[in-house]
Amino acid sequence: MQTRTETLASLYQDGLFDIPSYQRSYSWEQSQLEDLLDDLQYLPEGSSHFFGNVILDKRDEPYRTDKGRQLNVFDVVDGQQRLTTALILLYVATQVDDVVKESVETDNLIFPVDERPRLLPQDQDEEYFRDSLFGDSTLEQTTPSQERLAHAYTFFEAAFENPPVNVSVREISERLRYSCTINVVEIEDDSEAASIFESLNDRGKPLSTLDKMKSFLMYMDDRSSNRGALEEKIKQRFGGIYKELFVLSNGHDRVSDFDEDSFQRFHWGLYDGYNANEYFDSLGALKTRLRRLYREGDYEGVQAEIDAYTTDLREAGSAFAALFRPTQRPAPVESALERLLALGRLANVLPVLMAAQLEYGDVAPEEMADIVHACETLVFRMYAVDNRRSDTGRGRLVRLAHDIHTDKTMRVEDILNRLASITRIYTADDRFERLLRDPELYKSMSSRDVRYLLSHYGQELGVEVGEYVEHDLEHILSTDFGVEHILARNLDDEDIPENLREVFEDNVHRLGNLTIASTYWNSSYGNLPFAEKKTAEGDREKEYQSSILRVQQVLANYEEFGRDELEAREQDIVDFALNEWPLTTEHDGASISASETATHESEYEQLPGDFFRRLTDRQEAFLRILLDADEWVLSEDIRQEIQNEYALSLGTGGGAMAGILSGFSRKYGREFARDLIDSRWTGEQGEYRLNSEYGYEEELRDRLNPDSTHR
Repeated sequence: MQTRTETLASLYQDGLFDIPSYQRSYSWEQSQLEDLLDDLQYLPEGSSHFFGNVILDKRDEPYRTDKGRQLNVFDVVDGQQRLTTALILLYVATQVDDVVKESVETDNLIFPVDERPRLLPQDQDEEYFRDSLFGDSTLEQTTPSQERLAHAYTFFEAAFENPPVNVSVREISERLRYSCTINVVEIEDDSEAASIFESLNDRGKPLSTLDKMKSFLMYMDDRSSNRGALEEKIKQRFGGIYKELFVLSNGHDRVSDFDEDSFQRFHWGLYDGYNANEYFDSLGALKTRLRRLYREGDYEGVQAEIDAYTTDLREAGSAFAALFRPTQRPAPVESALERLLALGRLANVLPVLMAAQLEYGDVAPEEMADIVHACETLVFRMYAVDNRRSDTGRGRLVRLAHDIHTDKTMRVEDILNRLASITRIYTADDRFERLLRDPELYKSMSSRDVRYLLSHYGQELGVEVGEYVEHDLEHILSTDFGVEHILARNLDDEDIPENLREVFEDNVHRLGNLTIASTYWNSSYGNLPFAEKKTAEGDREKEYQSSILRVQQVLANYEEFGRDELEAREQDIVDFALNEWPLTTEHDGASISASETATHESEYEQLPGDFFRRLTDRQEAFLRILLDADEWVLSEDIRQEIQNEYALSLGTGGGAMAGILSGFSRKYGREFARDLIDSRWTGEQGEYRLNSEYGYEEELRDRLNPDSTHR
């Protein structure tokens, strides 16, 4: 091992520098770039700046040009972030100052040979760095590290447009080249390089587990084979993983909750199951496993494990990225994912979703959508409504993900049963209903989660009367909206309904008294008595009747809003929630957005093949009632008959039908639901009949006659 001290300019002239494949990719961000620029701008005249240690591994074979010129080649074991950033800064300086350009070209600091720059990053970023960042190509950025490289370029470009008055671009360039000193450590062989790099990783540098894993696998591959038999495969697979993880920068907003370490952890659950310690230290677990095999002399076992792990990790990267690009998924999966992503709290179900994406993904979208919906039910019940700890159910869910990934005999029904079973353990129907009926629900459940519930409830109220308003869930969950108390918390005594005056404090925060309102509405009208909210007076334009939100608009149908109305509305919403997020072995499937239904043509000339198999008891009773009536039937009459003739409990009001109807629209699309059932609004309640135009009635009569059953 040799040590010397050099300036940056003299180091660059020593040869060519490559970032080895076992190294991490470029990772500097705004704060590090700013620190470097500040160090150069405020360096006192005549002073030097210590640029840190750089560890190099000189290759045995020099680089030979076509004209016979030879240059030493060094692998950068440590210091690649600083050397890469310095070269970018220097290159940008040559683009804005001709004197700097002439000086740098004279010394051959950036392009000692025509075919490549002085330094090249590792494999997945090499082409972009050489041909686009330092060349004329306009290659698309496909990895997070390429995005950071581009950001470094634009950062220095912007900084040099308006440099400090007393420090020119030329001075900054000269200080970088001649006033930055580097302690250069040159090592003697490859095994020493890998060992040093592993030691650097273990001392606590801010590397992701993915970076560490790559370097360790390259190291173990080198030790367990003659010529690094898996080197190219590891490079290619990790290159593909880094490209997939570009989703961390350009995917759905919810992906910002996760990072490379999260992905590594989720994959380990798929790959190896759940052990509480190993789940959060997959690198340590794999190190232990490979080192044991190596010590036992089982080099083939080391190679087999590396090959299997990297193959599996590469596939998992594609699955992870797919989940955060919902608009690129088939329609049923897209709408299901959009709902779940809006809900959040995904960490525990992501391993299940990744395993399901690999198994079903885009090839079986209906099955995938069912699994996503079951995960939504789990998340909404356990974490949103029940406020369970963030680690609740984690072990069970990760084990399920591992089983999906490794047991090819598992069916979709098995997965849905497992998800329902896990949900039932923590938040079964009775507990879920009890929580929704909590007199202090407004205080126990977050505003965002209440809006999530009421937004979907409002959508189904619209379905009941055939109004398919565009459902911008993300907007409703933003700070532009909040939860409003229908009967305001600070009402004067004379404005409190008589049957609530003695118990107002016990009822004001109940679910039945909550709705969604814009922040403007809430601040302006939220404290008004119900009668004044219902109907605008004077020059006030806003009222419940004119609201764009169905969940607010229907409140205008109440003549008054007292205890009976509050309790009935709560019952409606609870019934809806039990139908919308059910604990069943088969889920209703994915909803289709209003924008899709606007252009959707009914794709069924007969009822779908699984239609009768997936009917719920309430849906079957509903269809039988419409078949018997053969005319328009009021929702209240349907509700009474379902309860009296079929002994099935059902709430009152608009929500009584909403849960039943949601199943048809979510399984097969809103357009199909409208083709199946006609609905209209009478002014006080909805009424329904079978739509005779599409010929479904005959098949329904054949399958749902009194002597038949769909079970």
